[in-house]
Amino acid sequence: MTPFILMYGIYLMLFGPVSPGGGFQGGVVLASGVILVLVTHGRTKVKKLTNHVESFDTIGTSLILLFGILGILIGGSFFVNLTPYRMTSLVFLDIVVGIKVFAGVVVLSVFFFEQGVDPC
Repeated sequence: MTPFILMYGIYLMLFGPVSPGGGFQGGVVLASGVILVLVTHGRTKVKKLTNHVESFDTIGTSLILLFGILGILIGGSFFVNLTPYRMTSLVFLDIVVGIKVFAGVVVLSVFFFEQGVDPC
């Protein structure tokens, strides 16, 4: 089931500007696929991913700020369209927001999952 959930999350991120969905919804769906593996197989299967997910959160934040500041430097406003095609900028922002939301939800879920474990 997880590959289909991940594929649907990617679809939501890529086609967000032209259909219901977008970066936030796609990121949450992607995270739900990872949470499904976390719940069914435990933290050992997701451990490699969680080591890198925090860097995805930082990279996502940096790319969102960079995209916004580039708009100011070009002479427009914050988050101005940088390409002559409207959809290109929106798809890029949806992907970046999806990565950021994915990383945040996975990190929070792993943290809460570890808090619920009784060491006894």
